[in-house]
Amino acid sequence: MSDTTKKRLKFAGKLLFVCLLLGILYYSFRDSMGDMLTELANVSPQVVMSLFLTVILYHIFEGHITWLIVHKTHPEYPRWKGFCNAFYCSFYKTATLGSGSGIAGIYYLNKAGIPVPNATGMYFFQYIAHKVSMAVYSLLLFLATYGFIHASFADYQCYILLGFAGVCVIAGVLLAVATVPWMQTACNLLANRFRAKHPSWEEKLTGAGHKLALLQAESLSLLKDPLLLLRLFLCNLLKFTSWYILPWFVFSGSSATGDLPFTALQCFSMTALSQSLAGVIPTPAGIGSVEAVFVLLFRRLLPEAKALSAVVLYRFDTMLLPCAIGAFFVLGEKISSFRRKKATTDGYDS
Repeated sequence: MSDTTKKRLKFAGKLLFVCLLLGILYYSFRDSMGDMLTELANVSPQVVMSLFLTVILYHIFEGHITWLIVHKTHPEYPRWKGFCNAFYCSFYKTATLGSGSGIAGIYYLNKAGIPVPNATGMYFFQYIAHKVSMAVYSLLLFLATYGFIHASFADYQCYILLGFAGVCVIAGVLLAVATVPWMQTACNLLANRFRAKHPSWEEKLTGAGHKLALLQAESLSLLKDPLLLLRLFLCNLLKFTSWYILPWFVFSGSSATGDLPFTALQCFSMTALSQSLAGVIPTPAGIGSVEAVFVLLFRRLLPEAKALSAVVLYRFDTMLLPCAIGAFFVLGEKISSFRRKKATTDGYDS
């Protein structure tokens, strides 16, 4: 079986899995679908504008994070390239259900003149900074609103704490893999065992070991700059806030703010919980898991139809709209690549 066929089968499997999850969600909340559509039909123009604003803000911060990491060793890398890279990755994240985002980011950095080995380490370090910052931000919001969370979700509290433990473990392992030297030795020993049992995995295991070495080299270089780490952390907080604020816009835009059973900070906290806890559930691009956790939390305090309409808009804002905008950046890159190839071919012909 060829690699192309394997990739297509893998994508088809992920697509079927996502459809199954969405089907389960629809079946679970089918009685509220009519009311949800009514809620969506009454979305105010201000909320629609906030969808576009939050998408732009998120990708400005994400692009700035990319620029901060790349600029450390490649000062010629322009800021606007980081912004384009953010939308470029968003397109492939949705189009491939999560698996193509990393490859797209490395490819785009390479097109900007960053060698593939360096681009690989940079992208993985950015991903780890994203995960660690999300875990820390969610924990801070959880602690700041603990009284409200405890009073509203007392029967879910053990699951929330268990989910947080999973989030912290994932973030800790990623951070250790990127920074602790003996982790590379341990991973190599584990890879050698797999090689003995599965010789056909030789190429993949060798590639993974090479990427880990690149990641540690890049990470150790970046960790020597505390100011850079602080900037990355603050940019990630601003990036997450630009999305976490969206449900508050939706809820406050469809009712009097005083009628809501939570404050803006408490709404942030629940949205952050939804995003973080869903990351523990292994679904493609978080599809299905985010929706389930989001609705599970907000339906305790609001009508189910309102919670469903908010999660639909949240998903549109965090996946579909960035993908649609990113398509123009991908198209622009394809056109630029075609022109460069054509110019090169014409140069050889002349």
